Amino acid sequence: MEVILVGILTGLYVLMFLYFTIGILRARKPQGVPATPGVTVVVPLHNEESCVLRTLGALEAQQYGGEWEVICVNDRSSDRTRELLEAYTKDHPRFRVLNVPMDSPPLPSPKKRALEVGFAEARFEILATMDADCTPSPTWLSSMAGCFQGNIGIVQGGKRNNGGNTPLFAYQKLDTLGFTLIEAAGFSMGKPMLASAAAMAYRKDLFYKVGGFSDLMQYTSGDDDMLVHKMIREPVEFCYNMDPYAIIDTEPVYTWKGLLNQRARWASNGTNYANPLYVLFLTLIYCFYVWLFVGPVFAITGIVDWEHWLDPLMAKVIIDILFLSIGGYRLRLLHLVLWLPIVEIVQIPLIAIAVPMGSIFKKFKWK
Repeated sequence: MEVILVGILTGLYVLMFLYFTIGILRARKPQGVPATPGVTVVVPLHNEESCVLRTLGALEAQQYGGEWEVICVNDRSSDRTRELLEAYTKDHPRFRVLNVPMDSPPLPSPKKRALEVGFAEARFEILATMDADCTPSPTWLSSMAGCFQGNIGIVQGGKRNNGGNTPLFAYQKLDTLGFTLIEAAGFSMGKPMLASAAAMAYRKDLFYKVGGFSDLMQYTSGDDDMLVHKMIREPVEFCYNMDPYAIIDTEPVYTWKGLLNQRARWASNGTNYANPLYVLFLTLIYCFYVWLFVGPVFAITGIVDWEHWLDPLMAKVIIDILFLSIGGYRLRLLHLVLWLPIVEIVQIPLIAIAVPMGSIFKKFKWK
């Protein structure tokens, strides 16, 4: 029975990534004359004094012909973030600062509240979100806005990690590529699974039509894929921006402990999605990772033969190479695939531990 179960889990994983690979091959940026709608970029910030000026400078350098503005929402920072924001905006009229009151009640995910504070003051029809530790290329805004053609109401952009070539940073670079490609595949196949508010844009009227974050405030995240899952229930089109020159650079986590905390936080909403079939799907994929994590123990003790662990592992490695190589080539990040051995070694125990740590025991914290 256990052999059949392992075979089913392995087959599910392989079929899933074959599906994603087809999605990557199909992904296309909308063709035609780029749109130039008015855009409000909203950036929530909490204790970001180390990176705020770099982020603002990168936004100021945007090459966009349409109307646009930047709203920086200072979310109760206790460092010099507010001071730096207010000094910068005095000399840059395109930028505004809003402050979340220091006595605001605690929330599981205060970032959603900060975003809504910014959205309420937005002057333009497109809302673009970006994390405070991200650095957009000069063409990011024009590339994202240019996708809003016809009935397109949601545009997801790509990301890549900064950092050097240590195992910790290398893992995050390739892992981020994997998440980015799964996002792209889901959007191109018409079934978005993952999304990231670090590089996303959507129509303001669509956001308010689905009730914004009102029913998501109790979750520790949800400003990205949960919101998208709500939005696509409406008669709206969406796309993934495959422009390699529109990728946002994101700051890495600097310790292995911090990486585990981040992954636990990401996993904290795994059982809260509205679609029970999606929750079941995520659960089965997690079971596959658990088997790869504990399988050697069963093999060493003689409960199962070694091939019942090695065959699923090799199947995973082969399909991962195919998926990441095709996607890396399309986004001009193929060189990251060289770090795959490190990712395969780290990813299995990391996921096996982080998922229950975040979804069951809630052992994680925000910054």
